Amino acid sequence: MKDGMKVRVRDIAAKAGVSPATVSNALNGRPGVSKENTRHILKIAEEMGYVGVKGGKNAPEKSYVRLVMFKRHGLVVMDTQFFMELVESVERECQAQGHEMIITHIHIAQDTDYKERIRAICAEECAGILLLGTEMYTEDLELFAHCASPLVALDNLFRHEQVHAVVMNNYDAGYQATNALYAAGHRRIGNITSIVEFSNMRYRRKGFEAAMTEHHLPFGEDSIWRVTPTLDGAYRDMLALLESGRTPPTAFFAGNDIMAVGSMRALAEKGYAIPADVSLIGMDDLSICQFCTPPLSTIRVFRQELGITAVRMLLSIVGRLNYCTMKTEMSVTLVERGSVATPKNP
Repeated sequence: MKDGMKVRVRDIAAKAGVSPATVSNALNGRPGVSKENTRHILKIAEEMGYVGVKGGKNAPEKSYVRLVMFKRHGLVVMDTQFFMELVESVERECQAQGHEMIITHIHIAQDTDYKERIRAICAEECAGILLLGTEMYTEDLELFAHCASPLVALDNLFRHEQVHAVVMNNYDAGYQATNALYAAGHRRIGNITSIVEFSNMRYRRKGFEAAMTEHHLPFGEDSIWRVTPTLDGAYRDMLALLESGRTPPTAFFAGNDIMAVGSMRALAEKGYAIPADVSLIGMDDLSICQFCTPPLSTIRVFRQELGITAVRMLLSIVGRLNYCTMKTEMSVTLVERGSVATPKNP
């Protein structure tokens, strides 16, 4: 290998003609690899200058990726389909790259020792840290400013911070959804957003506002409908907003499918037919979209690809970028179902 280039498990795997998982098992003395193959892999690893053979310097620390599930309040990061699939894709890609994945949960509203735990994470040396930043604010990110291992933020762009990040294109999601509603004939369009502010939802709202501006449509605070980002919370909050006397527009872009479905129930209870009276587009393309009545149009987020990209960036690129940061925004796409119709009175 070239001077200054870190030898990684996949490099050894390529030379040995085996999978990265096989190399990882051999290097760490795990079962499943024959003695002959183990000797062959260890010899190649030594020749290539790999530091990480079982019993060698830093061996245990280098064999895993740590996924930090960071929560401020837990209203967004929950055991939903979105995060379950995202975590699964991260774990599978870590295994494919010859690393284990260790999950650490940090909940600052519940863990009184969270700062000490974060300091311990930052001090350890491992293959890398994936930091789920969905609920994070800038001041939370600062707690991870001096990590000994490479770090990539996942599901938060942190546009103005010096951190590598992988996220879906939230701005384009809001823009695409609003344009689709405009194309369907709607001129009074609202945005259902989270009552709890976080980065992804803010950029989705910016995309909504950009499309409204482009089409010369009026929007303001009365166009924004804030609800709790849970099924029950969105239902209760939308019901309260409607009972307060607010009249809904002819169409909504909802910042995620969960808020859309909760709001659909409240609208239906107050006598609004979907989509005859109010059209709706959500975001994430969760399975629940296909079991609504009518099925919910939505913006698809490629969750598997999001996790894979984050792991590959962490293991393949980050260690080589000493003077710049990389921001990756992954595309989204509209999925049309039955919740959008031409309005009776645009």
